[in-house]
Amino acid sequence: MIASSSASFLVTSSPIQSTSAPPTFTPVGISPHSQKKARYSFLLRVPPSNVMEEELQNSVRELLAANKVQKSQLIGMQSSLVLNGAYCDLVRGQLAAQEESKKAKNKGRLVGDGLPRLLTSQDFVRRVVAFQKAADEKEAELLKRKATRTERSTATAQWKELEAKRKAENIAIRASWQADVRAWEDERDSAKLLGRRPGWIKPVLKGQLFSPIPKPNFAAKDPKQSAEAGPSNKRVESDESESSDSEEDSGEGSE
Repeated sequence: MIASSSASFLVTSSPIQSTSAPPTFTPVGISPHSQKKARYSFLLRVPPSNVMEEELQNSVRELLAANKVQKSQLIGMQSSLVLNGAYCDLVRGQLAAQEESKKAKNKGRLVGDGLPRLLTSQDFVRRVVAFQKAADEKEAELLKRKATRTERSTATAQWKELEAKRKAENIAIRASWQADVRAWEDERDSAKLLGRRPGWIKPVLKGQLFSPIPKPNFAAKDPKQSAEAGPSNKRVESDESESSDSEEDSGEGSE
């Protein structure tokens, strides 16, 4: 599977880095098309002496034609893969230059106090190593946070889309229920005039509506975010329950 291979970065939401190398492709040798002499031409030039030899020659011609088409397709595919590999190498080189530029901006100044410093001293070397390590850890943390934000926004967008579809379905269900209730009321009035019971029971809305879809709950560093996310779901549920109760009460009151 791709997720467990060296190309796992292709199926994750983490930003691609210049060190993320795509799978390598090794072209195979393909012999060029021979325009002068076709393969097995000595077999095809001999006039067939019976039906079996004629069918064999026809089969050889068909196989040669199919092989020619497949060779042309293989040459085209290998050419595309070679060009794609050259393009990926060029893009990775530009990405590496951008990463180096960002690192240079974020590294800051190690010698900024105006005091003389021996650049070969062990103390300064340790400071450089510690500073570079901290910068790399900070960059990795920023990339991780960015991936988390991307996953969160994707899940939230999918949830909003499903919620919109659910509400639209509930609106259609309520409209159909109201039409059924009006038809039942007409039947009820006719039954009263004729001194009989209605032909069917009153339609009930309960159990037909789709319940609210739980919003994705992501662990947020800011407690205010989780506090704001919680009541929003409850508010949706309360709105749904209140609207459905009001519809049912109005229907039952008219009975």
